[in-house]
Amino acid sequence: MNRSNATNHTWLQKLSFYDINIDGSPYLNENFKDGTVILDSLSQYSGKIRIDAYAQKFQTLNKSGQIFEIVVDSDDMVEINNNIYRIHELKDEKLGDFGILRECVVLDNVSLYYNPRKKLKKPIEAGRTVANSGYGKTTNPEWVDDSAYILHFKDKYVKLVMTHKKIIDLNLVKEDSYKSFRKKNKINLKSEEDLIKLTHFFNKEI
Repeated sequence: MNRSNATNHTWLQKLSFYDINIDGSPYLNENFKDGTVILDSLSQYSGKIRIDAYAQKFQTLNKSGQIFEIVVDSDDMVEINNNIYRIHELKDEKLGDFGILRECVVLDNVSLYYNPRKKLKKPIEAGRTVANSGYGKTTNPEWVDDSAYILHFKDKYVKLVMTHKKIIDLNLVKEDSYKSFRKKNKINLKSEEDLIKLTHFFNKEI
């Protein structure tokens, strides 16, 4: 990847196509936070950073208040609020070719990531056409959360469906072994801490 300027990084000014009447926000957090971009483990840039969860891209805010896209690849990492994010090549029909993943726990055989993602919900018909007006009542389009936890194992990325049956269907461990671990550790699939425990269990069993 070619990079330029004092930090050996290429900045592309963001092309805004969000300037329409859409409810909600396409960003993980609307406000920029202090963060660091580490390039190829060799050089780094610190500044105000946020994640575009729809486009799966990083943005930075310069001192003049201009927003720029940060061009990174899979060799780079971005640290925001002590969390590590990287671009991963997912090659998945549902997840897309690339995505931003936050590292939850990275192990030898199985790793757990969190994919912050937003999708655009289209307007729906809210009522019948008003008499003599020619117009119907519709709601605005809306940014909705589509984030997910993802397991990486055997060179593939799998979106976790948060039911014990679906996780058993991944065939990472025997069903009896999973049920025993789940019962003993009181695993709650809505808890990231418990998902990390589960990932450690999978890693040992594979």
